[in-house]
Amino acid sequence: MRSRAVRVTLTLLAVGAIGFAAYLLIINQQKFNAAVYAARDLDAQIASASRDTLELRAAQQAYVATSQDPQFWAAKTTELITLLRGRLATIRSGATGAAARVAIDEAEQILQQFEAIDRRARDYAANHQELIASDLIFSDGLGGTARLLGMLDQLRAAEWNERTHAESLTRREQLTYAAEAAGAALLIILLLLPLPASKKEEAASIAPAVVVADSMRDLELRATRPERAPAARRPQSAAQPAATPPPAAPIPNLDNVALVCSELARVSDTASLPAILQRTADALDASGIVLWVADPDGRELSPIVSHGYPASLLSRMGTIGRDADNVTAAAFRTGLLQVVGGDPARSGAIAAPLVNPAGCIGVMSAELRHESEKQPFRRAVATIVAAQLATLVAPPSAQDNRSAAL
Repeated sequence: MRSRAVRVTLTLLAVGAIGFAAYLLIINQQKFNAAVYAARDLDAQIASASRDTLELRAAQQAYVATSQDPQFWAAKTTELITLLRGRLATIRSGATGAAARVAIDEAEQILQQFEAIDRRARDYAANHQELIASDLIFSDGLGGTARLLGMLDQLRAAEWNERTHAESLTRREQLTYAAEAAGAALLIILLLLPLPASKKEEAASIAPAVVVADSMRDLELRATRPERAPAARRPQSAAQPAATPPPAAPIPNLDNVALVCSELARVSDTASLPAILQRTADALDASGIVLWVADPDGRELSPIVSHGYPASLLSRMGTIGRDADNVTAAAFRTGLLQVVGGDPARSGAIAAPLVNPAGCIGVMSAELRHESEKQPFRRAVATIVAAQLATLVAPPSAQDNRSAAL
């Protein structure tokens, strides 16, 4: 998927799908929370109705108790019956299941029957027929309150079953929303994955190289290195070809690269670096390598060790400013591998930055033969070696705190 417009559209669709699913989950959870609060209120009403039923039983039994005023307890019983009738109406309005509504109907009928029994018991008690009133209260009255309590327990169990079933459905809906959003997002992400690159693109992306234009000066070492006198060219006859193709570059030796990395891991002082740079030059097919290190302020690069150049040249190279017009400075500024293309008559060059968590701390520059800088493998080797060197090399201010400074 390379079309930017399509990728943006798919991304917006993925975000929209996830956002819509989140909205549905929030609404669903709010409804579930409201149902939980309503269920708690309903449980409280049922518990209060059970307490009122027990008080109703005690008030009715006080009709025939010794030294009790029947008129006071009759008024109390009437008050409790009215209160219970109102609680059952409130419970009916909050009940959600059919079984709960059936239990409420049964409870209201039991309460109505109890009210009729209570009127008869009052009449017997008022006519001083305590024995008959007691028989009615402790048989039919007691049985009525017991059946009313049982129906309230049945009502509570029916509501609990209905609430459990509703909670299960709610959680299933939430999982469905989340799964649908995740599936849509995953599908869009798969569509956003890049298609396999062509061979040309794959070759161009092997190393993070930036090819510098020929108008930029080559590596700083060329500015100070004595120019070699060009070999005398023999005049060519018309029968001879215009130019002889350069010999094929040698095949890189992976064992040599592995040996360089192993030796870098064991470096303890700068005395070991020239030999390592020699092996690196063999792996890169380079005629010379210079290792540059930045000053503490990151304004200049100074050469610390080289291979393939006279020892006196290292002292005469001087420093390179951060903003200098050459690939060494460009590699230091950008933190990217810089390449100068060569040809059969001129060597190419590579400048690999030395990058650590603090940033770019130096550059490894190399002058390559046989147009080796155009080979992705050579650029990869330069990047690997530079990454290894970045763990060893540090600016002068950091060298004072290391036991083996480079």
